Amino acid sequence: MREPRVLIVADDLTGAMDSAGPFAALGVETWVVAMPLRCDPATLASARIVSVNTDTRHLGAREAAARLKQILLHLGAGSFDIFIKKVDSTLRGNVVAETLALRAVSGRHAVLVAPAFPAQGRTVRKGIVHVEGKPLAQTAFAQDALSPPPLAPLQDVFAAADPALRVRTATADDAFAGGADIWIADSAADADLTKIVRSIEPRIGETLMVGSAGLTRAIASVCFDVQPAPPGPHGVTGTIVFAVGSRAARSAEQVEALATEPQTCVLHAPNGRLEAAPIPPAKNLVLKATPDAAGHEGDAGRVAADMAKHATEIARGTRAQVLVATGGDTAIAILAASDNPALQVLGDLLPGIPYARIRLDGIPLWLVTKAGGFGAPNLFLDVARRLRAT
Repeated sequence: MREPRVLIVADDLTGAMDSAGPFAALGVETWVVAMPLRCDPATLASARIVSVNTDTRHLGAREAAARLKQILLHLGAGSFDIFIKKVDSTLRGNVVAETLALRAVSGRHAVLVAPAFPAQGRTVRKGIVHVEGKPLAQTAFAQDALSPPPLAPLQDVFAAADPALRVRTATADDAFAGGADIWIADSAADADLTKIVRSIEPRIGETLMVGSAGLTRAIASVCFDVQPAPPGPHGVTGTIVFAVGSRAARSAEQVEALATEPQTCVLHAPNGRLEAAPIPPAKNLVLKATPDAAGHEGDAGRVAADMAKHATEIARGTRAQVLVATGGDTAIAILAASDNPALQVLGDLLPGIPYARIRLDGIPLWLVTKAGGFGAPNLFLDVARRLRAT
C-alpha cells in the first residue's frame, strides 16, 4: 500500500521542525519550508512529508488565518493525503483561528484536536492542557506576553469560536466516529496518542489532525514503515554554537546548566547585539540574547536578525560543525541569513529536537532546533553530549 503524503502546517519554524522530525527519523523524505513564499513548490515534489512554517504565531487571529490561506494557495495542497495543523503544546498562538482556517482550506470538516506531548510532560485532561502535572493556567506559559494561550477547556474555546460547531470530548479508548465536528482528545501517555491515531486511521484522510509533535510521532509510527535513515550528527569534536534567542525562563535554565560543562563560554548579547571582540576558544559557545542595560527588550524581529548575524559569523569563524538554534524567530532568521528557504529534516536528536543539514557559504552545517520553553533544565547538556557521542 502506498504510504500517504502528509502536509504539516505550523505557526513557527521550531514547530515545523519538531513535528517533522518523527517522520524523518523513519527514513521518510521530509522537508521543512521555512520561508514558503520564497520557495518554489517544484522543489518539494519528491517529499512525502512537507512541513510549512506560516510564521503566524504572533499575528492577530484574522491576519494569521489569511496568511495561512495565502501560503497554501502558493504551495498547492491538492496532492496531500493527510493534513496536520501543528499547534504549540502549550497552546500559544492562534490555535482556534488557524485550525478553522485550515479546516476550510483542506475540505476536512471533521477535526481531531490532541495537543498532548507526554514525552515532554504535556498532557490533556478534560480538555485542559497540563504541564508537568500543573494546569496550564498555573504555569509561566499562561503569562506569555506575545501570544498568550487560551486557558479555558478546549471544548469551550472551540464552541465559543463558532456556536454552530458540534464539539465533543473523548479519551483514547473512545471511537472517534460521527456525532461531532470537532473532537477534543484527552491524552496522558504516548500510548494514548497511538490509540487515538489507530482509532481514526480508516478516516484519517478525511480528518484534520491537530496537535503537537506528540501527535505527529504517533501518526508516523502508525502510518509509515521504518526505512533506512541517513546517519545523524555524532562524534562532533569541534565547536558547537548555541544561538539562544528565546527569552523563556526554561531556556535560561538550560544555558545555566550547560555553562557548568568544561570548555563552555556564554556570550551575552543585549537585544541580540554583540560587541566586537575576539571569540574565545570553546567546545560549546553560547550566544544568548538578553535585555539591554536598562532592562529593555528590543523588537523581536530585530533581535532575531542580529542574533542570526552574529551566530553565523561565529559559526564561520570557529568552523563550527553544529549550530543549535533556540526560538522560532531566531531559527528562521538564521535560515534567512544563510539563504536556506527550505531544508531537509533528517531526524530527531532527542524527542522534539530535530536536526537538519543546511549550507553556510556552500559549506555543510548541521542545524538543530528547539522551541524556547521546551525541554528539561539539562536539555542543552544532553544535546551537547549526544552530539559528541561516538
